[in-house]
Amino acid sequence: MDGGFAPCPADTMFTPSIDIVIPVWNRPVETRDCVVSLMATAPTARLILFDNGSDRETERLLEEFAEGLGEQALLLKNRSNQGYVKAVNRGLDRSEAPFVILVRNTSIVSEGWLEPMLELATARSDAGLIVPKLVTGAEPRRAREGSGLPRVIEVSHGSFAALLMRRELLECQGGFDEDLDGGAWCLKDYSRRALKNGFLTFAAEGGAVRYKDDILFGSTVRREETVRRSAAAYDSRWGTEDAFCVYWPREADPEVVHEAFGTILKGARMGHRFTVIVHSKLHKALADRGYDSLHRSIRVEVLPYLFSASEVRKIFGRLQAERSDTVPVAGVDGVPLPGVENSRSIAWLEEALRCREERCYHRGETVEIG
Repeated sequence: MDGGFAPCPADTMFTPSIDIVIPVWNRPVETRDCVVSLMATAPTARLILFDNGSDRETERLLEEFAEGLGEQALLLKNRSNQGYVKAVNRGLDRSEAPFVILVRNTSIVSEGWLEPMLELATARSDAGLIVPKLVTGAEPRRAREGSGLPRVIEVSHGSFAALLMRRELLECQGGFDEDLDGGAWCLKDYSRRALKNGFLTFAAEGGAVRYKDDILFGSTVRREETVRRSAAAYDSRWGTEDAFCVYWPREADPEVVHEAFGTILKGARMGHRFTVIVHSKLHKALADRGYDSLHRSIRVEVLPYLFSASEVRKIFGRLQAERSDTVPVAGVDGVPLPGVENSRSIAWLEEALRCREERCYHRGETVEIG
């Protein structure tokens, strides 16, 4: 087979409820720490160790782990490095469990990282992709350890640092697009495909997963070209990811706002970003219904009781500094954002998202990848 792919023997009688796929290319110290942390916190899972053309030191390490774990490990090998996403997909192809988790070999998991994801996946059949609490090694220890009850919220896309995938999703749409960048655009594309197939992407945060940023190899120019090409491919499939600022005046009816949040959540699931500006009384009504924690791409800004108009202008100015194409949307017709020209209406937003949904997410259409 091209690339020298060769599975090592495994006991076919073992039927795990969780498979953890760990693509490995060198970095033996980090790999050891990663696998040890997984063995300590997910003792009943099967580890699918994918050696993506590592050097002999790392290869021996993986062989030792596989031998020691017996039927709870499956060691797969490429004779040369075929790329991270290809390694991920080969590992996914060999998974059998109802829940499959991707973990980078540079990630370290902590106690309680897994259970919130499994609880959410069990409770919600539409939770197709779930990420745990992710922190970089540079963040304070308090952030790494986490605190309080697990938090569940929808997110725009998953992460290769750690990501749970349900079997039904994999059977529906297969693996990741190997022609994309192996990073954000690849992950966004997968979540949009999941949405089209009826699955959502969540974060279920318990114990932290500490991860390191990737070490980048090769030509900077080539990497930048790959990212540009991936962004263009994403836009052609799913449209551009837009930014909106939605303002509701003090007298807005909470029930009307409640209905409009359905539209906003739909847009966030398509990859758009929303900043919602409300007065404190309306914010309390929204918070009581959980709208403060619907989706990470929906940010709620609360206005002070005094000088609220100047605060709206300040918020919108900040948003325009971040993205000059941010679209202002008036939550109530005839009441535009104070000091902001050319506000769109909620009806316009609903129609724009309906057209995007019809064009990109119609179930009868096939998304071409590869």
